[in-house]
Amino acid sequence: MEGYKEIWNAEEVAKLMSEGALIIDVRAEQAYHKEHIPGAINIPLAKIEEAMKDIPRDKTIVVYCGSVECTMSYMASRKLAASGYENVYRYTPGIKGWKESGFKAESSILQ
Repeated sequence: MEGYKEIWNAEEVAKLMSEGALIIDVRAEQAYHKEHIPGAINIPLAKIEEAMKDIPRDKTIVVYCGSVECTMSYMASRKLAASGYENVYRYTPGIKGWKESGFKAESSILQ
């Protein structure tokens, strides 16, 4: 048992978001600023352990990265679960799957 659940469906992520889940993009800052799931916060994988003091333990957490090929969300999900977080989900298709499912991404790059 990995201690987290995998999600492959963008609609399921959207439902968790509507229920107040914390969405964490674990890609590098530059990739996050270019495009991310609306409402997601950026905690690059290298900073996830340090950031745990600020991540609420009583919230549902959805972690994602770039695509199915990206392993950063896998590593972040395992770290969170190993640290006692109970409602951790890995959105395996990442931002690529989010957009391919017809959902919009947002950018935080100043135009």
